[in-house]
Amino acid sequence: MNFRNELYPFTGSFRTVNGFKLHLLDEGEGDAVLMLHGNPTWSFFYRNLVLGLRDEHRVIAPDHIGCGLSDKPDAENYDYSLRRRVEDLAALIAQLDVQGRMTLVLHDWGGMIGMAYAARFPERIGRLVLLNTAAFHLPSAKKLPLTLWLCRKTPLGDLIIRDTGLFVSVLARWAVCQPMAQRVREGYLWPYRLPQDRTGLLRFVQDIPLKPGDPSYRVVSEVQAKLPSFNQMPVLILWGDADFVFDQHFLREWQRLLPAAEVHRFPNAGHYVLEDAGAEILPLVRDFFARHPVDA
Repeated sequence: MNFRNELYPFTGSFRTVNGFKLHLLDEGEGDAVLMLHGNPTWSFFYRNLVLGLRDEHRVIAPDHIGCGLSDKPDAENYDYSLRRRVEDLAALIAQLDVQGRMTLVLHDWGGMIGMAYAARFPERIGRLVLLNTAAFHLPSAKKLPLTLWLCRKTPLGDLIIRDTGLFVSVLARWAVCQPMAQRVREGYLWPYRLPQDRTGLLRFVQDIPLKPGDPSYRVVSEVQAKLPSFNQMPVLILWGDADFVFDQHFLREWQRLLPAAEVHRFPNAGHYVLEDAGAEILPLVRDFFARHPVDA
């Protein structure tokens, strides 16, 4: 792991959650800031934000089961579903004895998982930071990109995501506007070197709910119905405009559901918005936290 000492200088720790070993970063002290990654990333995505906030906050960044340095069970031994993800998150938070109201920082699938938790436990949440994500059904004017449809519904998914690893390697190029340094790209790919490491990535795509009857559709409907209630709390939206999946359709939906949210857009940032615009985002997050304190 040549990238680790330089780019990911954390010890990390492990917790047993619902029978599986889950890896997380737990850095600093103060009010808790919980960062949830998406697919196909891991806590490495938040590395610079963790470093920039840990002097004043308790920053927690887990790797979902099947991702990063956490256990990667096969699909026969773990229910790779949104509901299970939320149950795991709730169990982890209970173990960590988090005091006071948390700030959620959410990206990609982390938005759906985090907001499903927030909808169940709204009293635990003090602020929201949203990074190219969703917590609602696919907007009516948006079609699922063909590549995701093929990976979700056809045997090509096994080939592209699990068998060859093309999904994670291509995303490391397509999800940014500025090419990644080799050591950064190595950091994204390192946990997913072998086919058996990539089952969770495949199952995330297969679990995208598009219609009633899909396993996670009801959970998304429940969360979407509760989103307007979060308009009463501080919300910061940081959006990469060049995202090829979470595009302007998703941003407009967030603004419709949370019209009081503070929004900053980055025209030259893609889906991995922290890679393209991290230097601009960190001071915005610090300022947002200073203006909207929560109890520690």
